[in-house]
Order: sequence, then structure tokens, then C-alpha cells
Amino acid sequence: MGRYLALDIGAESGRLIAVTIGQNISTVEIGRFATPVTTDEKGRRCWDLPLIHAAIEEALTKAAKSGPYRSLAVDTWGLDFALIDDHGELVSLPVSHRDHRTDGYLAKAIAKVGRERLHGESGCQLLEINSIYQLFAMSEQTPEELKNAAHLQLMPDLILYALTGVIGTEYTIASTSGLYDIVKNEWAQDLIRDFNLPNRIFGNVQPAGSIRGQLTDVWKSKTGIGELTCIATASHDTASAVVATPLISPGSAYISSGTWSLIGVELPKPVINELTLNHRLSNEGGYNQSIRLLRNVMGLWLIQEVRKDLKIRAAQYSYDELAEMAAAEPDPWRTLIYVDARLFVHADEMINRIQRFAAESDQPLPETPGQLAQCVFASLALQYASSCDVLQQCSGMPMPAIHIVGGGSQNQHLSQLTADVSGREVIAGPVEAAAMGNAIVQAITLGEIESIEAGRRLIEASNLSFKHFQPRQIGDLAALRQRYGDISKKEL
Repeated sequence: MGRYLALDIGAESGRLIAVTIGQNISTVEIGRFATPVTTDEKGRRCWDLPLIHAAIEEALTKAAKSGPYRSLAVDTWGLDFALIDDHGELVSLPVSHRDHRTDGYLAKAIAKVGRERLHGESGCQLLEINSIYQLFAMSEQTPEELKNAAHLQLMPDLILYALTGVIGTEYTIASTSGLYDIVKNEWAQDLIRDFNLPNRIFGNVQPAGSIRGQLTDVWKSKTGIGELTCIATASHDTASAVVATPLISPGSAYISSGTWSLIGVELPKPVINELTLNHRLSNEGGYNQSIRLLRNVMGLWLIQEVRKDLKIRAAQYSYDELAEMAAAEPDPWRTLIYVDARLFVHADEMINRIQRFAAESDQPLPETPGQLAQCVFASLALQYASSCDVLQQCSGMPMPAIHIVGGGSQNQHLSQLTADVSGREVIAGPVEAAAMGNAIVQAITLGEIESIEAGRRLIEASNLSFKHFQPRQIGDLAALRQRYGDISKKEL
């Protein structure tokens, strides 16, 4: 039996989870914190790294009271990064992908090198917030930051650097950048050159499960946790979540459901063609060099922002309450939005933007909390179904089920809607998939588990209360799907 620390940081909150692996697998949450944002001197929305470090210190101090642990690893969302100079110092705080600095830069990049190269040389979907467009924006807006940079550190590597003092780059997180050639398994050198980015900042890429280093003396002294090996796990949180998803068949889909919903299938090699380009699919790395063919969908960010707006309006609801009110709506398909419209990328005033989309697509405005929540959940379910259809076409395999893992798997209403409109069984759970997958990779690295398949068998044997949802009849499903398809062509 071994105990592992999984530091699982999402764009809304971070958690330090103790994961025990033996005859089964279990988790205990040690500490939780909101993922803090701040504004830097340039007016950019940034991740508040000092506060993140302080929260990690507090969580590790708590963990020290119930140790020992075999090792620690970090997983986070993709895309965002910080630059480190020759002296090992931050050039600037990591800027959030929700900042407006990349506005218009996807179009500029397409004009520069073309859609086909941007997708073909990386395998990534063309999202304006990808790392490549963040770096492109920096090259024009703040070139001095790139001039002073010696290393690029994506978020999980940035946290590991703070903990170990060791610079490194892990495969699964590098593959989210839009600058990694997933076919050649190396940085996309031609894109780096053509966007005039400094090649020196792109370091050697290590496979998931590489030992990064040891916890520094400073951290040991501050927290009292003692010696701790730090491992670069499958450090993109979705890659870790997929490790812990016991897929019922090779073609089954997964939805890693959190602030983002990442919908995909697990494949042995990339699929890059006109279909993947036009349907915004991404080939991202998984454990043991597998491929996660997926689509980034706006996800629970929408309801997070609606909830925040309602609180500002003095109407405070839990997520469970919003789901209950949504399920009680008499007309569940009254108003639909295209969840991946650019209109919904940025923070604040989400209710107003949802209502704007409704008005400009000649639909009734959602006004009550229940109408707003149902608009979000119904639209997400329809986007999930549409994405799964395309993924099945790309994989060439049957897709009998959709596995929803992560925090969003607790939303039974959304799971049922997804089953209804997709016509597929939905299996929800485990909730702590990212932390479990993070720890499974640690255990494989240290020889306690022999393989990812053995780790998934442990998940299945651990009585984690998976919930199953079967499709229900909902009327004219074809007409509803067509209606969402028409709405999806409207980009605001």
C-alpha cells in the first residue's frame, strides 16, 4: 500500500488530495482553495502565483500531519504559462487565457500561415486562447518579455519548478500548446520560427511519469512534510482524468467535466484531417504516448459565471440548487446557445451575454435562475452529443457509452440530458478522476502498479458509486439536434 499526494489545480479551485493505493483506491481531500486571479501592472488578468504558492504551503503543512507519502505530482488545466529568465526568476505573472490579449490573434495567425498549417503541424484545434496565440500576442504587445525569457513553463511545470527548483516540460501539457508536433513528438519548429518566437525557451519534453526532482529544503522547512519525491505525472488534468476512466469499450467517449469540458476518445495515434480541422478537434498527448482526440467545450464555466452574476444580483444559489431549478423547467429546450461562441470566453456579465445571444438568434430571453441554468445545461448536452458524433466518425469505432468524470459528473441533470440527446448510455464517475489518475501515474513510476490497465481495474474495484443514465424519449430529437446545429453556425 502506498499514499500519494495529488495537487489537482483547476481554473476555479485547487485541491491537495491524499490518494491511497492498495487493494483498491481511495482519496481524502486535505486542502482546497480558490484559484486566485489578479491584475498586473499592464492591466492583464493573471493567475496570482504568490497566493497559489501560499495555498499550497498551507495544504502541505496540513498533509505533513498525516504522512508519510511516497511522492507528489501536479496536474492543472492547459494553455497558460509563465516565462523564466536566466536567473530563474519570473519574467511576469502567468496571464490567464480569459484575458483579452489574444483577441483577434487567431485571425492574424491564420492570415500569416493558414488554418491547415496551424492544425496540421500541431494537431491542435484552433482556439484563440491557445499558448501559440498567447505567445504571438506577446511578440507584438510585450516583446521585452520574450527577450528576457530563458524558459517557458506551462502551469503544472511552473508549480513543480517552485517546489523542486528544477526546470522541466512534460509531454501531455506541452501537447495543449498548439506548438507541439504531436506526430513527430517534438516542438513544432517551423511554427516557432515563422512566429518569430525564441527557440531557446522550448526545453526538452519528458514523458508523463518522469521524476522531476525532490522537494526543496525551503518547502520542507516551511511545511514540515519532510523528504518528498516530485513526479511529472500526466500533468494536463484531462490526461490524468483519462488515466482513471475505466472505459467500457475502446471507442467509448469521455468527458472530463469541470470549468472546461474536454470530450474525447483514446487512440493509439493522431488523427489529423479536414474533419478534425473543421470540427475543432485536438490531438493531445496521453500517458504512455497515447493520443487523446478531443474537443474543448466551454463547459461549466458558463454556469460558474451565471452563478457569480446571480450572486452580484443578491440571488445566491448552490450548483445543486441551480440544477434542481433547471430540471423543473417546463420547456427544457426553450432557449439554446452555441456554448463555444467567442462571446462566452471571457469573464463577467455572462447573463447579459446569454440574453444577447438569445435575442440575436430570435429566441425567448432566459430570465429566471432556472431558465438560465437550463439554457446552459441543455446547450452543453447538445454540444456534447454533436462532438461525440464527430469523434465516433473520426475513430471509426462504435461508441456505446459516454463516461463523464470530474466535478461535473455530480450534475445528474446534465448527465441525463446528455444521455437523452446523444442516444448513448452515460456513466458518471469518478468525481476525483484527475487526482486518482495523477496518483496512478506516480504509482506506476515507483513500481507499485504495473500499468494503466491495472490502475483502471483498481478504479472499477473500489466501489466508487458510478451512476448510469439511459436515454429517454424526448420528442422530435432530430429536429432538436438540427436546431442546435443551426444555432451553432451563429458566431457573435
